[in-house]
Amino acid sequence: MAQGPGASLNEFIQIDHVKKEYVSGRRTINALRGIDLTIAGGEWVTLLGPSGCGKSTLLNILSGIDRPTSGTVTINGTEISSRTEEQLSQWRGQNVGIIFQFFQLMPTLTALENVVLPMDLAGRGRDRTRASELLNRVGIAELGSNLPSELSGGEQQRVAIARALANDPPLILADEPTGNLDSETGDRVLALFHELWQQGKTIIMVTHDRSIAERGSRTIELRDGLVMRDSAWMETSEDESSELADPYYATSGARDV
Repeated sequence: MAQGPGASLNEFIQIDHVKKEYVSGRRTINALRGIDLTIAGGEWVTLLGPSGCGKSTLLNILSGIDRPTSGTVTINGTEISSRTEEQLSQWRGQNVGIIFQFFQLMPTLTALENVVLPMDLAGRGRDRTRASELLNRVGIAELGSNLPSELSGGEQQRVAIARALANDPPLILADEPTGNLDSETGDRVLALFHELWQQGKTIIMVTHDRSIAERGSRTIELRDGLVMRDSAWMETSEDESSELADPYYATSGARDV
């Protein structure tokens, strides 16, 4: 499996027997039904699948926003699933950058202030110079004084990427980061992710678009809360290409975990 130049940890993320259940009235919804995965440092993993397959749930568990019903998640040596909310908040601020589909920028803060905010929350102070450098890195340095309402969707997403990088986290989690962007803007955003991967960041990105999934170094396909396919199982890139395109493989070659 391909890794960025800065990769070094073979078991950066370890997911063991993770299940997630939600209770809705008298129904129990099994969002994740037993996930076992190992992700190396420096991989760009795309979680692929239709709506409701469990990919966003898994991303939320990896970020510590949600907790598994059972099973464990260990990231860079830290077992996060048993941590308190305060411990998780501190850990997340130092180790994870999260990029949401709908940007989730603070509407009353400027672009620059949105990037400064996670530094402040992590106790690193308000480093406006670093925030300006990050906005410049994503190509919108001149928009630092603009409110989110004064930015296009692509510009807001680039602010969100800069904000995710504020504390230089080793792990970037992105939930449909191009889902609300036109194709041209989406390509520019994906180019930024490629740069981050080349610099050694570990990236886990949720998408339902196979063409976007192919941008990463590894594709994991979820269906009904299970891992159905993982390109790490494929022996050659040729096998991967043909099997992912073969509808028969979706039923006869699936693996439950």
